[in-house]
Amino acid sequence: MAEGREGLKLYLGIDGGQSHTTALIADGRGRLLGRGGAGPSNHTREPGGRERLIGAVRGSVGEAAREAGLSGDNPRFVSAHLALTGEPDEKIAIVHEILRAEHLVVGHDAPGALAGALAGGDGIVVLAGTGSVACGETTQRASGQVTRHFARVGGHGYLFSDEGSAFGIAREALRRALRDEDAGIDDDLKPLLLDYFRRPTLKTIAQDCYAGDLTRDRFAAFAARLASRAQRHAGAARELLDAAAQELAQLAAITAERLGVSTRSVDISYGGGVFKSSRLRLKFAEALAARLTSPRLLPPRFGPDIGALLLAYRAADVAITPSLLRKIEETATTL
Repeated sequence: MAEGREGLKLYLGIDGGQSHTTALIADGRGRLLGRGGAGPSNHTREPGGRERLIGAVRGSVGEAAREAGLSGDNPRFVSAHLALTGEPDEKIAIVHEILRAEHLVVGHDAPGALAGALAGGDGIVVLAGTGSVACGETTQRASGQVTRHFARVGGHGYLFSDEGSAFGIAREALRRALRDEDAGIDDDLKPLLLDYFRRPTLKTIAQDCYAGDLTRDRFAAFAARLASRAQRHAGAARELLDAAAQELAQLAAITAERLGVSTRSVDISYGGGVFKSSRLRLKFAEALAARLTSPRLLPPRFGPDIGALLLAYRAADVAITPSLLRKIEETATTL
């Protein structure tokens, strides 16, 4: 078996996104030994993408290994799970070249967020950052066999999906402001947009998005300004934020239908910057109650990095017990 410091069996969870990659190393009892960070680990098809992924994985694992007091930057693991933004297919071969693990899984980031938010339990998570996606899982046990059913809804990118996301909210705000301007209608969105982006006209904002002068992340960041206004004032901003909550609840409802739990009690959690808005969380809860028989909305217990670690345990048939979860909580504060 893979052993490290003081003969410990080592487990690795990696959460990799558009701006940052985090690696966690732990022992078999849930004791976190080291945490490491590095740059982005997505878009391997872009120029330099392969090199960025390799640098992010090696950099984050190396830093975590050093913090854990391990010899060398590339220890061998019993199990490793990488939860990475974007489709993982093109990343699998690259990761297998640079990590050593008896069980090695490269997957989408949504299951890691689900496992973290619900501490490895059944249910649904809705994620709304720059983009949006929902996923859920149910577990059935019969005759000693465990069967898991997984469903993922949305997450098809900013052009064709991402309903209720930060980008989606900002897109709808600009779309509505442009439409009202064309119709000669004054609204509260136009001055908000012009002030935030420091542009002279709404058309300039749109043109700069098309030209790439306003990046997708920069454009999506406007959603936070709109959410702040919606918290304090009625009007178009509030209407758009409430509509986003409805769209996110619909993602959860479709996921529940796919899993066959829409008429049963189901745990639902959330993640991403859009959910920082207390008004959106309230409207999201109301929309869930209108769509599902018995939803139980829970704040996320852990982040996606610990979620990836829990999936690494699962891959090696390590039980996610209350004592293991408590040990993770106890040691997470020391890293």
